[in-house]
Amino acid sequence: MISKVKDPKPEIMRLEELALSVKAGEIKLPRFQRPFVWKEPDMLKLLDSIYKGYPIGSILIWNSSQKLNSERSILGLEVNIEENSYYPTNYLLDGQQRLTTLCGALFWAGNDPSSIWNIHFDLDTQEFLYPKQMNLVTHFPLNKLIKTSDFIKQCMKFDHHDKREEYYKISERLLKSIKDYKIAVVKIGDMTIDEVAPIFERINSTGRKLTIVDLMMAATWSNGFDLTSEIHSIKEYCKQLGFDRLSDTIILRSISASANLGINKDDIQKLRSKNATELCDAANAARDSLGRTLLFLREHIGIHDIGYLPYNLQLTYLAEFFRFDTEPSPAKLEGLVQWFWYTSVTRYFASGANTGQVSKDLNSIRAFASGNINYLFDRKEIDITKLLFDRFVLRNATSITFTVLLNSMKPSSTLDNKSIDDSHLKIKASKFYTSFSPNDNEIVPLNISKVIYPYLENLLTSKADINNNDLYNHLLDVDCVKSALENDVYKYLQARSNIIAARVEELTGCDATFSIPTFSANHQVVGTDTEEEYNGEENDDEF
Repeated sequence: MISKVKDPKPEIMRLEELALSVKAGEIKLPRFQRPFVWKEPDMLKLLDSIYKGYPIGSILIWNSSQKLNSERSILGLEVNIEENSYYPTNYLLDGQQRLTTLCGALFWAGNDPSSIWNIHFDLDTQEFLYPKQMNLVTHFPLNKLIKTSDFIKQCMKFDHHDKREEYYKISERLLKSIKDYKIAVVKIGDMTIDEVAPIFERINSTGRKLTIVDLMMAATWSNGFDLTSEIHSIKEYCKQLGFDRLSDTIILRSISASANLGINKDDIQKLRSKNATELCDAANAARDSLGRTLLFLREHIGIHDIGYLPYNLQLTYLAEFFRFDTEPSPAKLEGLVQWFWYTSVTRYFASGANTGQVSKDLNSIRAFASGNINYLFDRKEIDITKLLFDRFVLRNATSITFTVLLNSMKPSSTLDNKSIDDSHLKIKASKFYTSFSPNDNEIVPLNISKVIYPYLENLLTSKADINNNDLYNHLLDVDCVKSALENDVYKYLQARSNIIAARVEELTGCDATFSIPTFSANHQVVGTDTEEEYNGEENDDEF
């Protein structure tokens, strides 16, 4: 039994002992851990390191009185947690991939030859492998190592082989390499999750931080609520609506908001004070409100892929609106659409997550949904220079906004008169957008040059016929086309900026202004900041 230690300190243990403890349920794999993700080469490399005596890093174990949900099986490998449900107990915080690999290989039941746990040791080459055929005398199955009778029976298979003495010695060396391998185990005493988190971050050999989602998966677990399962269920529901890849953090924030809490980190941690019924109700409300939000994005904004959302906070606030108002009036829907475009084109969320502002915005969206206020933002003049002249990179929120703006026009054909099949709406990818602008190295890389993909590589050089009747659906006009063909950069920029500004005014209800920047000799925009801002996720740990 692993003793409880107040302060984290290393202790040397045999690898076999650790593996047996995991299999027996004496060391539990908490559900808030990320799933087993190692591939076959990773597993073989680990076993090779153990056989050769190379260091494989330390293990981090937390001895806790908290009853946390633990894995009952790992990719088909059963663990006996029911027989060892006493507390305090030991939770594996770091070393999951390594100990899972070892347990799977050593305790595999042997039923499915295609299993990732079916790992053998080639006695001739002294290499670990996945056998292409079973029952070869020269291949020693790792699941025949630990139990003495199994080991002896396996060795008896090469009793009559010419190299039996050599195989005996290699088999014994393999057995000792596994049974006698020693590893440093860092044991943490019965601390709270908040106390464990910074220790995990500093000792963890992979450098992985415990996120707020990890903490709450552990802290809110009870016999009546499992946050891991609830998040998975919400993801599946959203996937059925045509939207996948919602982050765990987005979903957790909506659950917290649906519990009538805030969405900052300190607010989310208050979920631990809720009982199982309250948490289940919040999760159900979050699922329904997120579903209504995704339908709103598709029907009123034209977003069919969550990757096109400029900022993740937009989804959180929209979901909270639809939790309060499930059937908004046309006037409210119009206000919500204007708010989406206003926050997108002004880069409202680009400066990061200020906790005070986040709380203020959350209260505003609730008040708007409840009818206590009529507007979500002031109808003041907005500057769209950054939107127009940022470098086009689809990790950049301004570029994402620009593509959503293009997509909102719903063109039925490209500029060279080919039919558009809407595939560009279903997945965010740069390949669907190309440049239509003067042939100028300074202009081509910018947002303002982009249109939805013409099929011809160089529309201007080809002198293809332009469908003048459909120009506006690409946020262009005849002046844009003429100036592009004549390679008149300033005229093009002025003409297209005016068109886009008019569209932004239509969508936001605000006057839009812009400044056409000058360009330096090395093709960098002067007078506007072109540093990329990433799509929402970079600030998730702040919540």
